[in-house]
Amino acid sequence: MDKVWQRYVKVGMRSQNLLDLHDYYDFHRNRKQLSTIIQQQIIDGKYRPKPPLIIRLEKKYGICRHIQIPTPEDALILQTIVENMAPLIKNASVSERAYYSRSHGTPKNESEIDESFPYVWWELWPAFQKRIYEFSSTFNYIVVTDIANFYDYISFNQLRNVLSSFGQFDECLLDFLFYMLDYFIWKPDYLPLSGFGLPQVNFDAPRILGHAFLFEIDKYLDKYTNGNFVRWMDDIDFAVNDIDQAKDILRGLDELLLTRGLRLNIGKTKILSSAEAKDYFLPDENRYLNIMSKKVNRLTSKDIPIEDEKKLIRRRFKKFLNRPHVGRWEKVYNRYFSISGKTKDTFLEKYTLELLKNNPDMRSNILRYFTDLGPNKKRFEQIRNFYLSKHCFDDTAIFSTAKTLVEWEISAQSVLRKEIVELALMSAAHSPNNFLASVWLLAKYGSNLQLAKLVNKSPNIWKYSSFISRQVAAVVPRIRDLNTQFRFLEKTLFETAQMDAIRIINHLNEFRIKQPLSPADKLYILHGKEEIRVYPLGKFLIAYDLINCKKVKAPLRDRLRTEIIQRISDPIYINELNKIKL
Repeated sequence: MDKVWQRYVKVGMRSQNLLDLHDYYDFHRNRKQLSTIIQQQIIDGKYRPKPPLIIRLEKKYGICRHIQIPTPEDALILQTIVENMAPLIKNASVSERAYYSRSHGTPKNESEIDESFPYVWWELWPAFQKRIYEFSSTFNYIVVTDIANFYDYISFNQLRNVLSSFGQFDECLLDFLFYMLDYFIWKPDYLPLSGFGLPQVNFDAPRILGHAFLFEIDKYLDKYTNGNFVRWMDDIDFAVNDIDQAKDILRGLDELLLTRGLRLNIGKTKILSSAEAKDYFLPDENRYLNIMSKKVNRLTSKDIPIEDEKKLIRRRFKKFLNRPHVGRWEKVYNRYFSISGKTKDTFLEKYTLELLKNNPDMRSNILRYFTDLGPNKKRFEQIRNFYLSKHCFDDTAIFSTAKTLVEWEISAQSVLRKEIVELALMSAAHSPNNFLASVWLLAKYGSNLQLAKLVNKSPNIWKYSSFISRQVAAVVPRIRDLNTQFRFLEKTLFETAQMDAIRIINHLNEFRIKQPLSPADKLYILHGKEEIRVYPLGKFLIAYDLINCKKVKAPLRDRLRTEIIQRISDPIYINELNKIKL
């Protein structure tokens, strides 16, 4: 369990659509004791998963996908079970042309990263693309298709049969796996369990299971395409020399999927000529951006000016913008935002507001672009206009927008700081997630009193939610000295038995007692040894609490403050830490 936490789950919890303001550090520091308790509860048959946080992620036209964010305990258990099964699943794979990858693996080197695509598994995506390029230059036609609502319609009974066919899995282990999966699935109101649907969580575990569910599909495609296919989870592409062959294969593929309770997505199925495939996959555009991205990285690492490269990128983008908006066009557009963020080129700013409103798949890249460019009044107005519009309604968009503002470095006396505080205060009541976003914004930009007042006037938003109450508990360092507000917060959490939030408060108190810091805790607060790009708000709050603790000897607090200030560059954090009287 400890190995799985360190390798996959800890990183995965930091990659969720909504982040924990305490970084689940309370679980991390006590994981070995908690793992022992969890193991015994499982062996005794008494372990009960907690309901995951269900959030919405817009796909298109207001239609949303439900994403599950589990507790660290449940995420660790699910991943550990699947890790135990993974070797047998891997041995049962019938083709090297089907990919799912390890989503939280570290890329071998920076040149292999392609962060702008909506796949975070960097190492295998280039191999996947390379096969498609080979198809377009060798065959007359490429067929592009995917499986409709793949994760939602996987039958647990059929998945269990598939897994059982791979080898001798312990029956109790399979029972426990599907018991856990049942708890992850979104169940509105009190509807009975459906026995369908893998959870869509940001971990490998469900991807490995979904990948295994399609091995029979791989076998079929390998046979009837002579190995000229690629599958990336439920996205399938294969090459043929005539349309009749394409139709035959598609018909057989759909009928095979039907035996599993699945169907092809007719709306996304296309038979493309080799010329159309180039317009669809844009291989030349991708190659150009790969080459230019590596060149920019090389030049900037040597402090060589890149003005000529910026001009070439702008010129190429103008031609790209006039291409038909088909196929992977949006993904390549994302890549232009990524490379322009690296070059700090502002030429894409004029397109951002409309894209934020109407292109959900591009929002993360645009917001990262704004983070790379840094703050100014015009960018803030664009972000505020989107944030307050009806287009910013799903949980992911609300949180990601607020996080972009938190990651900006703004001077302590800036007018922009006041405007961000005003935005947080005026929007907090719009929804629970707007409240959560406002807590993040005020934890950085607001005063202690402004943050305390927001929390104390909104108990009905947070006291019934385990996740939101955790975030409120995480800002206790900014509220602790306001005795009346802090007592109300603590009393409410105990009365509503929000144990996860209480665990954070106890964890913060433990930090303040156990001094000096252990080397691991100090390294965590200092955010490692490498250059800091963005100092996390959660670590600032922990550091603030320690430096503000009168029970800790003044020289220890002064030394910690000096070390942190030497490591970070954010004016707000530096100002707040310097205001603390030792």
